Amino acid sequence: MSSLFENSEWADTRAALCEGTDLTTNFDGSFNKTKKKVMEVCLENARKDIAARCGLFESATAGGTSSASVATLNKVIMPIIRRVMPTVIANEIVGVQPLTGPVAQIHTLRLRYSDGVAGVTPGQEALSPYDIAMAYSGNENPALPGAAPTASLEGRPGNRLNLQVLKATVEANTRRLSASWTIEASQDAQAQQGIDIEAEIMAALAQEITAEIDQEILQSLRRLPGTPTAVYDQAQVSGTASYVGEEHAALAIMINRQANLVAQRTRRGAANWAVVSNAALSILQSATTSAFARTTQGTFDAPTNTKYVGTLNNSMRVYVDAYADDATPVLIGYKGDGEVDAAAYFCPYVPLTSSGVVINPQTFEPTISFLSRYGYLEFNDSSSSFGNSADFVGLIGINAATLRWY
Repeated sequence: MSSLFENSEWADTRAALCEGTDLTTNFDGSFNKTKKKVMEVCLENARKDIAARCGLFESATAGGTSSASVATLNKVIMPIIRRVMPTVIANEIVGVQPLTGPVAQIHTLRLRYSDGVAGVTPGQEALSPYDIAMAYSGNENPALPGAAPTASLEGRPGNRLNLQVLKATVEANTRRLSASWTIEASQDAQAQQGIDIEAEIMAALAQEITAEIDQEILQSLRRLPGTPTAVYDQAQVSGTASYVGEEHAALAIMINRQANLVAQRTRRGAANWAVVSNAALSILQSATTSAFARTTQGTFDAPTNTKYVGTLNNSMRVYVDAYADDATPVLIGYKGDGEVDAAAYFCPYVPLTSSGVVINPQTFEPTISFLSRYGYLEFNDSSSSFGNSADFVGLIGINAATLRWY
């Protein structure tokens, strides 16, 4: 088992574990290579961590675990990483930039006006969603903007734009879970049901950590707008409906409106993903004019109850959060084709690792511990970044007390 971590065979092992992770497509039909790149970095980090703790390489630390633990980690950890990492909701709705160390930097770009002219202050953001100089490249007259006569600009390079690379430090934090069981329970489960308690517990711990990461990201994004920018109240829908689906269609209209406001704020594009509760999903499915297309085979089916369920208006991917209650607002947002164009950034370092099975010296019970290390960052400080993470997302509240289905 340990030979799979050695340099001579690791390339083939990593390629096999990454196979198929780049088969998802963007809306334009192009293949998304990001998941494969993220998987490669995460697997390499996990390999180094396991090798260092298990004494496989010369650079390993002293006091590594036994070779039996190496076999267990290799058998369980790597397949779990392969199954879990590509299906974390972060891959779909925020930027993913893996860390190569416990502390790293996230980068974004910012355009500024460099020269001070009428109506423009040096250092002011160019192409701002809220303000743009209408005469910076022309007659420099903001009252009557227009092109300047050729004679006045002939031989001049023009006013300057400054491209600034902004960076923010990200530190890997830790989530940790542990579990223990008795030797008797392990023996009985194996003898009567053929269940490997150790493998089942490891899988359960990994799934719980991943589910909590998903919920952390969703809750953080829901907090960005502050309060819902609109509220769906079925009792207040205008007009006389002959069928309840006509009232449900109002939610899709509100989502479209908020998606277009995201495009207005970011100048990048309308919101192209939404995370809804089961109640909101039911509303979209029954709405008469929502153009909601159910998926027949989801390309994103996480083991954490966050699933891809369809598209809205052929442009917005819809995911359902099974942990959300009926009153949970609909969360929408925009993510570009790259990993630097999103509301927030998920930065995995060591996606999953384990202590292996150790024996409690007091109770003599087997105990296992799991941990995940990652960073998460939002840009909300205008002095050091765009400060516009909130511009990428929108929130539509749901008045659950007024919902009816027939």
